[in-house]
Amino acid sequence: MSKINYAQVDEHGNIVLPPKLARDLGISPGDEIRVDANGHGLHLGPSITALKRVYVEITNKCNLSCATCMRNVWDVKYGGMSAETFTRILASFEGLPHKPELFFGGYGEPLSHPHILDMIEQAKTAGHSVALISNGILLTEQVTRRLIDLRLNKLWVSLDGASPECYADVRLGDALPVVIENLTRLKAQKYKTFGFSSWAGLPKLGIAFVAMKRNIHDLGEVIKLGTRLGAVEFSISNVLAHNTELLDENLYMRSMSLTPSAQLSPLVHMPLMDINEKTIGALTAVLKGMNRLELFGGLLNQNTDKCPFVERGSMAVRQDGKVSPCLPLLYTHEHFLDNRKRTSKEYFVGDVHETDLLTIWNHAKYLELRKRLQDFDFSPCAFCNSCEMANENLEDCFGNIQPTCGGCLWAQGMISCP
Repeated sequence: MSKINYAQVDEHGNIVLPPKLARDLGISPGDEIRVDANGHGLHLGPSITALKRVYVEITNKCNLSCATCMRNVWDVKYGGMSAETFTRILASFEGLPHKPELFFGGYGEPLSHPHILDMIEQAKTAGHSVALISNGILLTEQVTRRLIDLRLNKLWVSLDGASPECYADVRLGDALPVVIENLTRLKAQKYKTFGFSSWAGLPKLGIAFVAMKRNIHDLGEVIKLGTRLGAVEFSISNVLAHNTELLDENLYMRSMSLTPSAQLSPLVHMPLMDINEKTIGALTAVLKGMNRLELFGGLLNQNTDKCPFVERGSMAVRQDGKVSPCLPLLYTHEHFLDNRKRTSKEYFVGDVHETDLLTIWNHAKYLELRKRLQDFDFSPCAFCNSCEMANENLEDCFGNIQPTCGGCLWAQGMISCP
């Protein structure tokens, strides 16, 4: 049974958190923590001073050309992270008692980098928790054995279909049997290593699914398949429409038509109940009525106007060493807000070849940006999208300058990354 934590209210009305809980959350004396009313209680935001995760894009090359990938609509130089750049990343955190998680992922296939296993070993030796996302094709027996030996903490595998036809329709390849074989071998090798406790052994498996009209019918089967393969977590995202074909495939066009005034719509409280054909129909009717929905005690729209990368205490390092506040700002790219194209210009807060990551993270200008992102006082471009300012992330009608994140679909809870 998990321990119950209680905060105390002192004589001045200040909320005092239990010291261990505060340390676990990266909250330090003097931090400002955003507080929002959440039903009958409070929601405490994260500390914007605690660096908890670093996304490390060690390559932007990939062995697939998936229909959903942003790489289809950009013009960039392809390359892989050098040993010097990666060494600089690790050196940034030498001596820290609590080191951030390193998440190997970006816009390429990490396992295609020739030194990925050595990088994982270096990061683990340095005391970092390490995660990695892959398409699963390069998970050979030798690679899988090494990942287990290195105690990789989490392995995410992209799986957009449970049938060869559905998978091939999205991934543009017939590799699903290979991926399933590789993950079956991972499960077997974990059992051989950890025995009956293999479910708790490392690496833990997560499945990432990009939902579209053409494959959403297969989501239930993907979860069943992933569960049989040992997955303990599933990350479901909408597709980011980079072209008109994907725009026709998206599942959130109606959601984007909701405006901030939708907060005035009726709030429907739904209890915990069995999910079956009858209850699904009732929930669908409630949502079609444009109502706000509290399902099992949680508001379904509570993730809007929140930068998930700030919420996670994260930053991203591109394969060439440039540092960005998030994955979407690593590269200039185009995508659609309803039927209108928006160009998101790349944005950097530093370069590891010039400054170590902790210095970049603690810089006053970057701290100010994270505060602005937590407040999220941006024009609602994702919903309004009615003027030329919505065409780029350089300026908005509230007077903000780059990056203007009102048109960010990650911040609206429509697109997500593990």
